[in-house]
Amino acid sequence: MVNQEFVDFFSRQKKAFLQEYKKSSAEKILNSFEHWLRIESGRAEEGFGSGESLKFENFVDEVLVRTREILRRRGVLMIYPSAGQWLGLKSSWRCIRVLENKNIFYRVGRTRPRKGPYQNQDLLVFDLVMDGQKNQVFLPLLEQKGKIERELGEILVRELPKVEATGKYRLKLVMPFRLVERQKIDLAAEKLAGFIMATKRALNELGVS
Repeated sequence: MVNQEFVDFFSRQKKAFLQEYKKSSAEKILNSFEHWLRIESGRAEEGFGSGESLKFENFVDEVLVRTREILRRRGVLMIYPSAGQWLGLKSSWRCIRVLENKNIFYRVGRTRPRKGPYQNQDLLVFDLVMDGQKNQVFLPLLEQKGKIERELGEILVRELPKVEATGKYRLKLVMPFRLVERQKIDLAAEKLAGFIMATKRALNELGVS
């Protein structure tokens, strides 16, 4: 999901970059990317009013507090710095770290896909992010996908092929948004903790710590 603050941040960084690298090809590429970001930002925010977004963020905060406690009892330290602390940006998505490898982490957020089997549905999503690590982590983890799904009793979803082609490799646990609407905080926390435990165990077996 792309938000307006990120678009503005990118625009400022683009200008700074172009002051040092006066190449028309670079400028053309960056301008096209900025245009795409602005379009995606508008799409991402459609249908989500400020009051609704605040309610969702409060829900996620409560889920994270309870998930951290569940994992603590199971001997796993969970850290969830805000997007502002981690990326310097404001975002409704929350990032979670339970591994020493900072390039592999979890996210919690909401989405409304424009394509695929969940098209135009509001969803609560738990992501395991492994961007840029196709051969080292993603493909070996896929070999254990069936085992993880049996443990969770849930189906895990990959990104669409065209998204994976850009180097974005994720496994997602997709939950109905009614969990948020009905404030099923404990259930969401149990699902998230289970997702983290099962995938972390598989990652550890692959040598990722």
